[in-house]
Amino acid sequence: MEVRSQLFQSFVDWYLPPSEYLQEGTGKNILQTLPDLTTSSQILDKAVTSLSSAFLARQNRDTRLLEYSTRLYGNAIQHLNRKIRSRGDLGHDVLYTTLVNCSPPGFSAWIAHVQGSNAIINQGASRKGDSTIEKLFHRQLKFVTLCDAIGKRKAAGLYKSLAWEHGSSRRTENPDLVDEIIDKLVECSALMEKVDHFVQDGNEKAQDTGAELLSSCLALEMQFHQIHTAMQRNLGVPSPLPLDIYYWKGFRSTLSTNVFLKPLDFPSLTCAECHLLYWAALILLYPLIDQLLSVLDHPDDHIDLASAYAPIRSLEGMFDSPSDEEEGIHEPLDFETSPDFTAIAEHYANEICRSVVYCVQPDMKTLGAQLLLAPLSQSAQFFYVRDLTEKYKWCQRVFTMLPQLGLGIGFFLKDMVWPKYRDSHRGKSASPG
Repeated sequence: MEVRSQLFQSFVDWYLPPSEYLQEGTGKNILQTLPDLTTSSQILDKAVTSLSSAFLARQNRDTRLLEYSTRLYGNAIQHLNRKIRSRGDLGHDVLYTTLVNCSPPGFSAWIAHVQGSNAIINQGASRKGDSTIEKLFHRQLKFVTLCDAIGKRKAAGLYKSLAWEHGSSRRTENPDLVDEIIDKLVECSALMEKVDHFVQDGNEKAQDTGAELLSSCLALEMQFHQIHTAMQRNLGVPSPLPLDIYYWKGFRSTLSTNVFLKPLDFPSLTCAECHLLYWAALILLYPLIDQLLSVLDHPDDHIDLASAYAPIRSLEGMFDSPSDEEEGIHEPLDFETSPDFTAIAEHYANEICRSVVYCVQPDMKTLGAQLLLAPLSQSAQFFYVRDLTEKYKWCQRVFTMLPQLGLGIGFFLKDMVWPKYRDSHRGKSASPG
């Protein structure tokens, strides 16, 4: 037991940044909750030890430790499989094990993880008064299913489930900002599916339906901006990253580029996480608005577009870093005649890329890079479908260096473009070769 505790502590020390970089309302990161749980669950103890030893083995190139981890992982999977097949009520330890058991990077492993996450979420939908630990794990499981839904451009499975009714932050007093953004992203996934169907059907008689979808998109945009206001009030705002060689140590030096404006700094990693999710959400939402505007005959007949575009004309909310606006390093966008929401989406994709150096700095260890995965993947895919080759290749370069921080999935994400996402942009621009 002592050896396993040492393995886990070494893993945490390698994975998590110092506490001053975290502003979690719960006071703990999800990994820090695990030791209190493993003492009463053999299956969870095996899963946690397997995770810890596998990570450390890869970082230290320890073949024997990796073999030990593989055996333990197989044992935990068999135990988990028996529990699920028993068709009895699944205890909390199964919920935690489902998340902790890390499958090898690959599409089939990802699908299995998504299916397991959906099953666990739905079974736990009716629980009330969840503990902090449960909320953290449910957030992670929900995020897994959300990422899969966004990739497939379908409403997240939990959108119409009991889990949504019971687990949405809308029903929680003073919800965590991360949970609020995730819940709005769930709503965005439903809009993505509806807009795609509307555009593909090409039904000219369904103009009212299109106008309703446009109104829903603009309403969701406003809700995201309201969260953004609360986010900056509670967590602070980004600023230019200091000019310090510390941020460019070792392999990080390859990230230097003139493709984007100067890198961003954040008051905390928690602040960075919220901004990354917010920006990724707008990368998904704004092209939907442009899709609808391209097929609606007279959108002004259904909605006050002049009012809707007013914040964009004044670039309200475009400058997350006050010094950016003061220094005039953003080119003003002229939307007087033809608002271009997709151009604004590119701005936010750029902001995600400007956050990379902060997230992969040595102090952030592996967690900082992990928080980049989904937002940076969304930026890369946006650049791909918009034929922004230089920016796309820079994102690929970032993914190829992530394994050095313990994230082997970087190789998998490097060339990952969801077919449905690519198809939704087909005809708008060619893809990079």
